Amino acid sequence: MNVKKILVTTDLSRFSLAALEAASAIGAQFGSRLYLLHVVDSLPAMHLPQGHDIDVQAAYQRSEEQARRRLEQFIQQNAFPEVRLIPIVRVGSPVDEIRRFAEEEGVDVIVIATHGWTGLKHILLGSVAERVVRHSSIPVLTVKPYPLRENFLKDEDIENELHLR
Repeated sequence: MNVKKILVTTDLSRFSLAALEAASAIGAQFGSRLYLLHVVDSLPAMHLPQGHDIDVQAAYQRSEEQARRRLEQFIQQNAFPEVRLIPIVRVGSPVDEIRRFAEEEGVDVIVIATHGWTGLKHILLGSVAERVVRHSSIPVLTVKPYPLRENFLKDEDIENELHLR
């Protein structure tokens, strides 16, 4: 398998650092080009305040510019110095924009971190990672962030709970 282009997604949270780390390791092994994509979720016009004269395009432009600054800051604070990332900001539905960029750029793999939401929070907020996996024609590597990995039961926990030792 030859991995020339890797798309790493980020919502600029600490959870997405796991995806950045995994993609950096894979990219170093294959000499891949790494794209770091942040999507500014666009709100439909019907969610804008009524009765206000709002320039929607200007508002989206300001959001995109602010997101670019935040993404650059995220890279400066979190990326490994030897890893060259190509920062990309898009406005739209995160799932659609991730898929669209990956297809347009011809990436070989998408790397995305999960938030580990379950129950009501998962139902209400959904999972971008889950929808990308379900709808992408490009392979997707999902990565669990470290805080979530530490919360899983281990064999010895189960054995202790069931008094098998």
